[in-house]
Amino acid sequence: MVQIKKESVRKATLNSAFELFRKQGYTNTTLNQIAEGAGITTTNIYRYFDSKFDILFAVSDPWLNAILDELESQLNIIDDPQEQLSLIIGTMWITLPEKDNGFHYNLIQAISTLKPDEEYSRSLLMKLEARLTKLLIRCLPEKKHFLLLDDKLAHMLMMGSDGFAIGYGLIGRSRRSKAIVEDLCDVIFENDR
Repeated sequence: MVQIKKESVRKATLNSAFELFRKQGYTNTTLNQIAEGAGITTTNIYRYFDSKFDILFAVSDPWLNAILDELESQLNIIDDPQEQLSLIIGTMWITLPEKDNGFHYNLIQAISTLKPDEEYSRSLLMKLEARLTKLLIRCLPEKKHFLLLDDKLAHMLMMGSDGFAIGYGLIGRSRRSKAIVEDLCDVIFENDR
C-alpha cells in the first residue's frame, strides 16, 4: 500500500525539531525525541526526511529567510547608507547568532559533524549570500561595489556570523561585537563622508 505524505506530519516534525534544537542543540537532540515531539514514530520521519541533518536544513531555510525579510523591512525605513550597512552587519553578526537561544549554532554543530566524504550542499549558503548582496548594493558607495563581486562581502558576513554563533554558543555575546560592526562600517565608508 502506498503511503501518502501529510503536510501536517511534516510541519509537526519541523516544529518539534526547531524547539528541540533551540532548547538543547543539534548534537543533544535525537530523531526519537523529534518524533516523540511530533507525535509520530521515528520510522515515519524517514518518509519525510533522510536524516536529522536534512531536518535541520529544512528548519533553517525559512528561519534564516525570515531574518533577512525582517532586515529588508528595517532597511526600507533607514535613509543613511552607513546606518543601513551597520544594520546589515549587526543583523548578521549579533542578531543572527543570538536569535532563538542561539539557534544558528545548530548549523555549525551539524556541519562540523560531517565527514569529508559526506555530501554537503552549499545551496542555502549561496542563496543567502546572493540575497545579502542585493541588500548590500543598496547602501555601499559605488566605488566599493568591488566588494560585492562574487558575493565576497556577503560571504564574509556569513562566515563571520558562524564565528559569532560559535562564540555565543560557548560563552554568550561578545563584548566587542557592536564595536566591531561599527569599525567595519567606518572602514568601508572611509573617505566617503
